Amino acid sequence: MVVAFSRGRLQSEVGGDGTGLTSVQASHFARQFRQEYPGQIVAILPAKKSWLGGWPYN
Repeated sequence: MVVAFSRGRLQSEVGGDGTGLTSVQASHFARQFRQEYPGQIVAILPAKKSWLGGWPYN
């Protein structure tokens, strides 16, 4: 899953529905988020399966 945070708040997220992303997909989305949210935190995180609660990752 790839997430973008601004001032401690989730701005955008992809892959958190439990389907997961390949490394190429995660890198692609992270690059897009960095362009969309300059100066903000963009992170690639391990995603839990949706039947285990999905996002937020605890």
